[in-house]
Amino acid sequence: MSETSRSIALSALMRIDHDGAYANLVLPTILSRSKLSDADRRFATDLVYGTTRMRRACDALIDRFVMSEPDDATRTLLRLGAYQLVFGGVPPHAAVSATVDLAPRKTSGFVNAVLRKVSTVTMIWPQDAVRLSYPDWIAQRFHKEMSAEDALMSLERMNVPPPVSMRSDGYV
Repeated sequence: MSETSRSIALSALMRIDHDGAYANLVLPTILSRSKLSDADRRFATDLVYGTTRMRRACDALIDRFVMSEPDDATRTLLRLGAYQLVFGGVPPHAAVSATVDLAPRKTSGFVNAVLRKVSTVTMIWPQDAVRLSYPDWIAQRFHKEMSAEDALMSLERMNVPPPVSMRSDGYV
């Protein structure tokens, strides 16, 4: 299989999810060994940080269609696909097809079925903490400290990726 943004992202997510690695440490290492273009590097970075940030929401999207717990690698792959479909702005046909291409043959049908369901069935979120992928205690603390409207607005704002700037000396 050739190296793609999604395969790089999956490698990083596997290290993060299963080895306890930190995204900000593992991703640059993997990217430094890749031959991806700058645009593909940016996409892989968005996939890793976005999937990690929205992990709880991705799990909620997936769990509606899974009867028994998938193995860890399949769960990580499904999260990557769910992030692309719901939060990443990737067209459904591209997100599903490219994610299924990363799946081993024995699980590709399962991954395809779950992601197609995620792409077509509207999610009714049980609560804002799940939709915004925060632990309940953080959402409760925000609601306790400020109005419901301000709490929701603050939680939503904290999910917006920060802008990237470059200093004149080249440091990002």
